[in-house]
Amino acid sequence: MPLKITLKPNEKVIIGTAVISNGHSKSELVIHNRVPVVRQKDLLSEEEANTPAKKIYFMILNMYLNPDKEVSFHDFYSPLLHHIVGMSVDERGISLSTDMSKRIVEGDYYKALKICKKLIEYEAEVTRNGARLTQSLSKHTEARDDTPRSGGDGLYEGGRHDGGCEEKF
Repeated sequence: MPLKITLKPNEKVIIGTAVISNGHSKSELVIHNRVPVVRQKDLLSEEEANTPAKKIYFMILNMYLNPDKEVSFHDFYSPLLHHIVGMSVDERGISLSTDMSKRIVEGDYYKALKICKKLIEYEAEVTRNGARLTQSLSKHTEARDDTPRSGGDGLYEGGRHDGGCEEKF
């Protein structure tokens, strides 16, 4: 079944090994054979690949665009995937990583790229939540100066303070 894509004005697309740039008006292309197709919005440069999930995306993108060199990217992919799995705090990250790897093994790099986009979102979410937790903990710690010099009793160790009232953050 042919692939039909509509290009926006001045949009670029990679079809096979060719970079095609659209003119000033919208146009439609129909691709009749099976070749890698990547829109400009889905491209990621090596410089932009600044997180483990984005580096994985970059590797899969290269596997997709250069299937004859696919094996050379596996040496880079495995350590990055292990890092992602190690940082996963819930089943969602593991599931995305497993599904993505399964697609790579099957040679379905396009679907692996789509899953990896979700992994990038997941990584950003985990990073944001981790940063919020760290900020919250550091604000909580800075706000309480419980040393003997500050008028506190110097005995606060994390559970109860000031007559047994439990603090909440």
